[in-house]
Amino acid sequence: MLTGAPEIDDVAALLDADVEGLLPASAMAGAQCRAMAAARDEGVLEPLEQLRPRAVVVVCGDGTSGRAVDLVIALAGPHIDVPLIKCAAVPPWIGPLDVVVIAGDDAGDPRLADAAARAGRRRAEVVVAGPVEGPLQEALVGPVVDLSPRVHVPAAYRFSHYVAALFAVLDALRAVRFEGRHPDLSAMADELDTEAAGNHPGHELFHNAAKELAVRVADRRTVWTGDTAAGMVVAVHASRAIFAGAGVVSTATDLGEVVAAGTLSAGYGGTMPSDYDPIFHDVEIDGPIPREPIRVQVLTTPDREWLVRRLTASLTDVDVRTSGPAEQSSAEPQPRGSGMEDLVPLMILALRADMAAAYLRLVGSR
Repeated sequence: MLTGAPEIDDVAALLDADVEGLLPASAMAGAQCRAMAAARDEGVLEPLEQLRPRAVVVVCGDGTSGRAVDLVIALAGPHIDVPLIKCAAVPPWIGPLDVVVIAGDDAGDPRLADAAARAGRRRAEVVVAGPVEGPLQEALVGPVVDLSPRVHVPAAYRFSHYVAALFAVLDALRAVRFEGRHPDLSAMADELDTEAAGNHPGHELFHNAAKELAVRVADRRTVWTGDTAAGMVVAVHASRAIFAGAGVVSTATDLGEVVAAGTLSAGYGGTMPSDYDPIFHDVEIDGPIPREPIRVQVLTTPDREWLVRRLTASLTDVDVRTSGPAEQSSAEPQPRGSGMEDLVPLMILALRADMAAAYLRLVGSR
């Protein structure tokens, strides 16, 4: 699919191929976070401010919204004193003491419409984070908190919208104790905008993290992983986003399993023979076709990079990715806080994967 850096650095060809506007859409993560901050400032979430809910239940599918919910639960779940629950349908015990968030990309999904109708009839506080249209809109009963997307991008690029919407809901629940500080959505939007600007198609490969990632996963067997539960969610998101966006097949699995596989993941010998010729290679005479080793993409945060590099030192081909420039730091990690500080670095990595998928799609379509 991708033959090398010259193609991905051909700005004119990339822009000509981008008839769907994939690159601008994939770069809108910061704008989506800023839109949620604006909704909060406008008082959209005021109905939640006096509530002390029994539970916050998020009804969603398994796509982009589902992965966003998983990230919020992994980061915020241990620090909030009400249950934060992800469901495919409204539980039978839902009632007036609960907050139900409808977060799904498809307004025509009957599961979302049914969840909205049942939650409304049971007088739960309903928040809609997905598009308010079609069957979902018709199913709404009574007043709802409207956090539907204000920035119109394809559903595949709404990861940051759902993350920001859920954190906005948690922030609005003033009567609920939250350990540490709530994320600053405006500051996160600025960080995401900085990342997107650095990944502009006019920036060459060696100064463009999304292009570099695209080159590293193109035409290679790739395993994505993370060293924390939240990092693992972003690894799954990256794997699925690049498959859905560009058709590049990879997988995501636990870091411990990747390290345990060790030499097994290196393929036949771990390197391609210098005399290998795919045209004249005869499997009956020359043996099995050699394979390049599996390339591992480990998603982590800058403060844990030191540890992750040591955990993965036995792997043949591994990229340790953080939100900043790659650094071979020899300093031991500093004491950590609550874990909420991982949000922005992981959101940057998710944005980078989305933009890498767009680059792969455009180069592969030429």
